[in-house]
Amino acid sequence: MIACRSPAVDSSPPSAPSPAWPVSARAGSPWSTRRCYRAVRCSTTPGAGATPHRRTRARAPPPVTGSFRSAARRREVGFAISYPPGYAPGSPLPVCLALHGYAADARSAVTAARYPEFLAGALPAGAAPFALAAPDGGNGYWHPHAGDDPLGMLVDEFLPLLAARGLGADRVAVAGWSMGGYGALLAALTHPDRFRAVVATSPAVFHSYADAERVNAGAFDSADEWARYDVTARARELAGRPVRIAIGAADPFAPAVRRLRDRLPDPAMVEIGTGCHDTDYWVSVAPAQVRAISAALAD
Repeated sequence: MIACRSPAVDSSPPSAPSPAWPVSARAGSPWSTRRCYRAVRCSTTPGAGATPHRRTRARAPPPVTGSFRSAARRREVGFAISYPPGYAPGSPLPVCLALHGYAADARSAVTAARYPEFLAGALPAGAAPFALAAPDGGNGYWHPHAGDDPLGMLVDEFLPLLAARGLGADRVAVAGWSMGGYGALLAALTHPDRFRAVVATSPAVFHSYADAERVNAGAFDSADEWARYDVTARARELAGRPVRIAIGAADPFAPAVRRLRDRLPDPAMVEIGTGCHDTDYWVSVAPAQVRAISAALAD
């Protein structure tokens, strides 16, 4: 393990490309895989702007789960929908799509960072309710591959499924963690007018195809595919979009996210605070994210 303590807010200059990262990962972490990211243990405090967690959480109902046959993914795809307290299937709520990380699934995505609990805690204070909905996206980094198109499934199949269940598919946000954070940014670039809010937490972005190959050889099938879906190269296209990016300064993806920040039309889209690539950091920034999504989806 690597002990680390990071500054509360990053103020570093543009970074040089990162060295090759070790491929071991902390067992039991939400992003642990055999070929994955640097094992990091941090002594963390809540991210910048975070509020005390327990005072802002409340009990949330268990998610509703199901599955559907996806033509885009060519398989049965599981999904989960989390409704806030007082709402049930059929309620015409706006929806936030939740994109899971590597080696995770839909059910873990809707409970990631305790979003349902933070929303339940915010409702008595006047926050607008929304449903959190997640499909299984596999391990292909949410971009199209030969024979598997999780991004096409998300927009062309899952959103219509949600609309058929009464959810307001005309008021949509997207949030993701790690691989799902990258997926949220890619969704915003691919469908620039579709989402009222885009939240990417600890997005798994890379400096280069070689970096991606070192960290996760299955992320991209070729250098051409990497170039086609490189969100950093397209950062300028996020101008004027409702994008929020949060990452811990000790996260192994932080150097690449700093490079992304330097190319964005508004670097303030990115918050780099205290933390690592783990649930502790994700929970620390979740209350502000949930409030922002709620406000964006309100009538």
